Amino acid sequence: MREISTSYLLGRLSFALDRAADRLLQTHVGISANRFLFLTVLQHSGTVTQHELALALGYSDPAVSTMLVELAKEGYLQTAPSETHGRKRMVSITARGSEVVVRGRHVLDTHFDQLMDIAGVDDHQLRDIAERLYRALMTKTQEEQ
Repeated sequence: MREISTSYLLGRLSFALDRAADRLLQTHVGISANRFLFLTVLQHSGTVTQHELALALGYSDPAVSTMLVELAKEGYLQTAPSETHGRKRMVSITARGSEVVVRGRHVLDTHFDQLMDIAGVDDHQLRDIAERLYRALMTKTQEEQ
């Protein structure tokens, strides 16, 4: 019997975690995982241009523009013209958007902690491995460009 590769298992895990996160966020917070990611990145980035947000998310400018309209209607973020460049739009998260991020983070962290307990995985060890893999990937990606 052929052994399943680690990269395949990580891909399956990542996909399953994304699906589970989407279900949890929809059920407990009323927001999709994509929208939650959008707000989380915005909260960490602070006030940024629409283009800077697109780069941080790895999305196209038109995709970000569409999401901005939807999230602004729901009161999760606000946009304003740039004071230094009239054609640029500045994007910032609102208090309501920040609250969604806090609630969503709590839901996801609680469920992930339970998963770690069930699997008998040490949080500190997994965090260390994940951080080392992430840094190595970023270094390798930069070298390939």
